Amino acid sequence: MTRFFKVHGNGNDFIVLDNRDGSLSKEALSSAAPLWCRRKHSIGADGLLVVEKASDADFTMRIFNADGSESDMCGNGARALARYAHHTGLAGASMTFKTGAGLMKATVTPPWVELDMGRIDLSKGTFDKKLRASDREFCYSSLVVGVSHCVLLLDEDLSTEEKRLMGREIRNNEALFPGGTNVSFVLPFGENEVRAVTYERGVEDLTESCGTGSAAVALVLSTVKGYGSPIRVHNPGGVNEVRFEYEEPSGVRVWLKGKTALVVSGDILEEAMA
Repeated sequence: MTRFFKVHGNGNDFIVLDNRDGSLSKEALSSAAPLWCRRKHSIGADGLLVVEKASDADFTMRIFNADGSESDMCGNGARALARYAHHTGLAGASMTFKTGAGLMKATVTPPWVELDMGRIDLSKGTFDKKLRASDREFCYSSLVVGVSHCVLLLDEDLSTEEKRLMGREIRNNEALFPGGTNVSFVLPFGENEVRAVTYERGVEDLTESCGTGSAAVALVLSTVKGYGSPIRVHNPGGVNEVRFEYEEPSGVRVWLKGKTALVVSGDILEEAMA
């Protein structure tokens, strides 16, 4: 049996394992993630968050997607894991932890968690270009916010199935996005207010919320449309608020805030691996 916690950030849900003793190898975690993340047949989740030791931070966060691939960063996952760390006494209300995308800082005021995502380099991004998907042309921008994101600014909303099909097509467009990308569909609806849904690489489907996607959406709207800080990104599972401050010559510091929840803790039994 393996002890676990189930957490989520605005509906973006995760299984949490404590691997500070190093007993579970990368191979074991990569194999377990697709089995444990299956809906209905197992616990079900968008991904697996793993806590490991860190000599120069409170802990290290590792992220395994539902398909078993390992990712450098996940904004909602980082916020949800910070809530877990605070709840279990692993860290205080203010904490630092290591990720594949660098050192993150979080402040927990339950149920809210604000994540300091550090500095994003906009000089490596692509803004306000055109691409075709499903025989339609869209304005897109792409940038790395811990992981790769493609942001589509829509003039009118698309159906869920259209977003799913286009998200899958663009995610696998190796000519534009070597290694694949997350794809966010964005529809502004008010002053500094937008609706967004993200097709996530590794989950291979639309998710209830995407933290790094929300940050990418905010930065694209600021760069392309002149939106100011903060921007409220309404995902299907809840609202992520993104604050940002520009730094010369091409950097921007980003904070991501939203609700989190601790759902359940228990034991993973052998049949979950069948």
